[in-house]
Amino acid sequence: KNEGIHYNLFALARKLRPDLSVIDGFQGMEGNGPLFGTPVDHKVAVASTDWLAADRVAVELMGFDFTKVGYLAFCAQAGMGQANLGKLEILGEKVERFARKYRPNDNIEQQYQWMEA
Repeated sequence: KNEGIHYNLFALARKLRPDLSVIDGFQGMEGNGPLFGTPVDHKVAVASTDWLAADRVAVELMGFDFTKVGYLAFCAQAGMGQANLGKLEILGEKVERFARKYRPNDNIEQQYQWMEA
């Protein structure tokens, strides 16, 4: 199970909160990355002074369920940033316009097992 890695990332985030988060999504990766994934020409960028909000938008852009990304869900529940898309002020294009469905890793179900703990 993967609950340990999600908890450790959550614990680390409590200590190391960046002041600025910049996510370069010019070229993403789907599938079995980082070694065997497939490049995705997405041509997006996300920047925020709220690192959790930036990750929330990036997860949406990739078409994944934010509530299943354990450490991000834990951070949101702990109030470490804004994870509600409806409460974010998004400048520029609408997220929906650039959202797409990335193909997950082949072992995605194993990665989601933290929720069964």
